Amino acid sequence: MLLILLGTPAILQAQIDANVQTPQYVDVTDLRNVIRGKNSKKEPESGIPEKGKLMLFVVPAIGSNPSLGAFYGIGATGAMFLGDPANTSISNLSSSILFTTKEQFVGSLRGIVMTPRNSWEMLVDFKYSFFSENTYGLGSDYNQPGRESWNWGGVQTAGITGAQPMTFNQVKVYYTALKEIHQYIYVGIGYHLDYHYKIEDTSLDTAAAEPVITSHYAYSEKYGFDTQQYVTSGTSINFVFDNRDHTVNTYRGAFLQMAFRTNPKFLGSEKSSKQLYLEARVFKSLSKKRPRHVLGFWGIANVVTSGEVPYLHLPANAYDMRNRIGRGYVAGRFRGPGWVTAETEYRFPLTKNGLLGAVVFASITTTSRDAITIGDENIDKLNLFEAIRPAGGLGARLMLNRTGRLNLTMDMAFGQNGAKGFYLAVGETF
Repeated sequence: MLLILLGTPAILQAQIDANVQTPQYVDVTDLRNVIRGKNSKKEPESGIPEKGKLMLFVVPAIGSNPSLGAFYGIGATGAMFLGDPANTSISNLSSSILFTTKEQFVGSLRGIVMTPRNSWEMLVDFKYSFFSENTYGLGSDYNQPGRESWNWGGVQTAGITGAQPMTFNQVKVYYTALKEIHQYIYVGIGYHLDYHYKIEDTSLDTAAAEPVITSHYAYSEKYGFDTQQYVTSGTSINFVFDNRDHTVNTYRGAFLQMAFRTNPKFLGSEKSSKQLYLEARVFKSLSKKRPRHVLGFWGIANVVTSGEVPYLHLPANAYDMRNRIGRGYVAGRFRGPGWVTAETEYRFPLTKNGLLGAVVFASITTTSRDAITIGDENIDKLNLFEAIRPAGGLGARLMLNRTGRLNLTMDMAFGQNGAKGFYLAVGETF
């Protein structure tokens, strides 16, 4: 993986002002100062952010694996204060484009936009791809045992025993607009579109002497979904509490969201359904002198409360905006009408000057499953929390911008049954 840094980001207010939410703490140095050296004619930045200044990082990716062939692409993270940094949180958008030699493509744009004085908070998650993904049936138990595959920087490695590979084109459009009605309290509405088409279930073979029936096919047949394309389109009502001191790298505060999503047929959904989505991110700084000692908690619950949604639109691990929760397992490894993942992380500095840091983390994931028959095999119903899959790992942090607290994150995670994941990104996982 090759890293290239562009721009001079300064994305976090460092003003000494009792009304400013962020802690009055700035690390001694960062990667920019190290590269410039002692003899540089450039003066260190003041640490005070500027309204309307774009701050940009670009991270190219090059690699290969048997499933995708060679892959290459680029990721960019941009940040800007849209209002006075004294009363406006940072806005941040990340985008990526990935190509492979097997004619696969993924493009995405995701992030958060904060208008002046934090009067509006907008959540953005757009994606278009023609890609492949291993699926493993429903539930978080061992109904499909086998050695797990790898997640390598967001790219899944080759299929393995127990996996059911699929190829498809995907369109994802999630947009939520939230209005502040009281300090830190937001109410808003969202629109959510999931569209899969040109679906190819490569393990499926209904014409064989001994037919091979996949979980996707069995589920789709049971609930009457087209096996080659489907749409879930709906709106949501959202309630959010957000008092984080920073939207990218939080030292203290919390983000709490509750969303009720309705997917009616008149908006294009294959079937009417409803979902409940809960998310919590809570941060506690453990040191006044070095607030980078942070204990964080991240939890998501997504449950289909009525109706049915198509197989690939069921709640699943790492289907969050960053595709990161439950590090250690590939995205979509655990899928079902109910899904819960909880993750905790301890972040701390390694060097006195703040250039290097580290994290340790652990998570648990559980998904439910309705009773289903696949060929001659009957798989029993599985309730949430009946089967829990743990994961954990550690990572390194390189401070790219000390006033902005913006890190290059490098994490290695491990799950059960040989599952592993390597993650490289600009900005914290949550």
